[in-house]
Amino acid sequence: MTFSNSTTQSLFQRRQVVLSAIAVAPILLAGTGFAVGSRLVGAQESATPAPGEGVTKEVLGTEISALAPDRVLLLQRRTFAPGSTSGDHPADGPVVLYVESGEVTFEVVDGAATATHAGANAETVTSGNEVKLATGDEISYDQGVVHSVYNEGSVPAVTLEARFNPNTSPATATPAP
Repeated sequence: MTFSNSTTQSLFQRRQVVLSAIAVAPILLAGTGFAVGSRLVGAQESATPAPGEGVTKEVLGTEISALAPDRVLLLQRRTFAPGSTSGDHPADGPVVLYVESGEVTFEVVDGAATATHAGANAETVTSGNEVKLATGDEISYDQGVVHSVYNEGSVPAVTLEARFNPNTSPATATPAP
């Protein structure tokens, strides 16, 4: 498939808008104050960070698909400090989450996910249930699944996540000749 120079430039501009939105989103979300109860057994309330605190995100790559221009493929690394949680939130699109190091607990609040432990068979995790994921484990879930990821351990945990999220960049019109 061959793209014209204007199509390539348009895709590049859209990609830059998406990257800018991704960079600003955590700042905006940090001020929303959505809350969940402490998920850490035996943790003191004062020692438990608020949802999102202690979770850092690093975007490793993005691409707007020519086949699905309403979607953006996103690869990100998230590092969960000990005691941190993502908070309950719905997935914006289908996700595959892989544990690169450490251990996290993945809780399904509403919906279902499929967890595969390294070298083992897949298991379904349904609403109200959770699964511990260690290095080499993965979990996949679809758009709309409400979930939370948290680190109950004493060392940081790192996940790699491939997402196929809605493309929130504004539509760009092709200039008339």
